[in-house]
Amino acid sequence: MKRYFNNPEIKKSSSIFLLIMIIFLTCNYFMIKSYNEKLKSNYVKAFASVTANIVEADPKLEKEIVPLLTREVSKEEETKGREILRQYGLSEKLDISLFPYIKENFKSMEVGMLSAGIILTMLLFILNYLQHGYFYESMRNFSLAAKKIVEGDYNLKLSEEKEGDLSKLTKSFNSMGEVIRGNLFALNKEKRFLVDLLSDISHQLKTPLSTMILYNDILLNKNLTKEQQTTFLKNNENQLNRMSWLILSLLKLAKIDANAIELDMEEQSLNETIEETLEILESKAMEAKIEVELISKDTVILKHDRLWLQEALSNIVKNGIEHAYEGGRVTINIEDNPIYTRIIIKNTGESILEEDLPHVFKRFYKSKKSQKSDSIGIGLALAKSVVERHGGYIEVTSKDHEGTSFIITFLKY
Repeated sequence: MKRYFNNPEIKKSSSIFLLIMIIFLTCNYFMIKSYNEKLKSNYVKAFASVTANIVEADPKLEKEIVPLLTREVSKEEETKGREILRQYGLSEKLDISLFPYIKENFKSMEVGMLSAGIILTMLLFILNYLQHGYFYESMRNFSLAAKKIVEGDYNLKLSEEKEGDLSKLTKSFNSMGEVIRGNLFALNKEKRFLVDLLSDISHQLKTPLSTMILYNDILLNKNLTKEQQTTFLKNNENQLNRMSWLILSLLKLAKIDANAIELDMEEQSLNETIEETLEILESKAMEAKIEVELISKDTVILKHDRLWLQEALSNIVKNGIEHAYEGGRVTINIEDNPIYTRIIIKNTGESILEEDLPHVFKRFYKSKKSQKSDSIGIGLALAKSVVERHGGYIEVTSKDHEGTSFIITFLKY
């Protein structure tokens, strides 16, 4: 029962009901008391009249009659008295209207009790009406809110100021609306993501596919020398390699954006992760005649998925190598303090235009002054998604004669 009285509505209605009953019982008490006082007064009147008549007939009986009026009569006296009265037609069977004092008091008692009963009934009816009206009004609000949710309006929130079961129901209803809205938002986002992904794949594969179809047609229908055939086959091989890398990168990006991968997060050396990344890119750096170096020597421990973070770092370092001048340098530095761990990848090469900076992490975005015709513009977008899945964020700064810096920050909570 205690848990029901946690509801303010039950507390309030019970308090009002208890107050009404206390008032009713108090009124009844005073009404009955008043009735008894009046009845006593009427009995005194009747006794006074009888005594006066007897004493007037025989004054000697005065001292005997008065004591009889205040003491309890014996059974024998009651029987004799009833017999005398019956001879004159006075008995319990006589109509109450022939007893004037009793009739008056009884009528007064009837009117009082009836009035009190009517008032009590009206008060209880009003209390019942107000209480049920409150609950049915709440039910109508729930019904209206549910209808609006069905119609697609998820911004409606019911008031939940009070405590108790109704407030808990209201809170649960509001939470349900938030969950439905969140699920629909996620579903729409997933649909948009799928449409964009298919559009991106279609757009990026259209050109190499068209080129390969053209080369293949030439190989089949033209009389070419062996050297010319080799040239066309190598061009097709390059296009196939490009398409393979593009498809794999898009699939990786799609998995990350769709939360379809589980990161294997472990407390491990960030230095080792970066060193392994640089080993993978060593041949590319040597071919481009770019020096790549990890400056930080102190071991830094970071909770991360080594393979996926290497994927992100590889794309950023590779971007630095591709945009550094011949004989230039790409440096990786690690900053670690109680607040954050930061990786700074800097290359001495061509700067990024200020108007391009907000867009460098967008898919398939190419700088206006980019000279690389084979650049697809997906590596940095993939790197950004991986860093964000690790709970970090990435930013870029670029200035003429100073180069470009990619700054990856992981806050410590």
